[in-house]
Amino acid sequence: MKVIPFEEKYRQDFIAFNTDWIVSNFGCLEEHDIETFEKIDEQIAAGAMIFFAVENDTALATCMATPMEGTTWEICKLGSNKKIPHKGAGSAVFEAAMEWALCHGAERLFILSNSKLKPALHIYEKYGFQEIKLDNYEYTRGDIAFEYKKETAWDTKAVVKKEDAVKKVFQGVSLDSLAVGSKSQVTKMNYVAGDYASFHQHPHEQSGYVISGKYELTIGDGKYELTAGDSYAIPGNQVHSFRVLEGGEVVDVFTPPREDYLS
Repeated sequence: MKVIPFEEKYRQDFIAFNTDWIVSNFGCLEEHDIETFEKIDEQIAAGAMIFFAVENDTALATCMATPMEGTTWEICKLGSNKKIPHKGAGSAVFEAAMEWALCHGAERLFILSNSKLKPALHIYEKYGFQEIKLDNYEYTRGDIAFEYKKETAWDTKAVVKKEDAVKKVFQGVSLDSLAVGSKSQVTKMNYVAGDYASFHQHPHEQSGYVISGKYELTIGDGKYELTAGDSYAIPGNQVHSFRVLEGGEVVDVFTPPREDYLS
């Protein structure tokens, strides 16, 4: 199973999963639901994203992140394929939607739900959402709401002198943790020949500049050889790999900061 951002061929799965879920639980769609389904393209153009858990080209679950006012984003339209077992798929797309919102400036995440939807409520609580009270739940079926407030787990460091760089080893690779802001982080990777990061993805956008050494970078279906002076940019959630052919140094910038590099 893999989690992917919106692709046109899964548009009807997003609509069908959610329509089936809403109608089977509450009898009918509401005006807000219909508007969401009819304006998918407009919402994505405005910053929203829909994620799918996919296996063998079949969608198993879906979830949406959409900006609201200020730095508040809504996590919504969590639905799944009732015809195929999909253990873990709901959590996977929910987490991807959270990460998308947080990577795009969200300081607060909001969810509107119904108290009888126990499996969904369990997912919200698992990811640290807290129940809040509202005067207006917007949907007829809405009777419970949740929020998640982003907490910065690191200290910002606007200026880091070279002698103060924090030395770390992450998955066998030596790195220097440099300046850290609220939305970005600079690292210097100290590679030796043979270091290798197999295909992986993370929500952070990653940009890099090669100081020295020789590397093989694969981004999706593209493969590139990098040497001193070359640079690259890898979108968040893009599958990629990195092989060190000759040892050297590479500066990477991550947006937002990678907590696993800082902990």
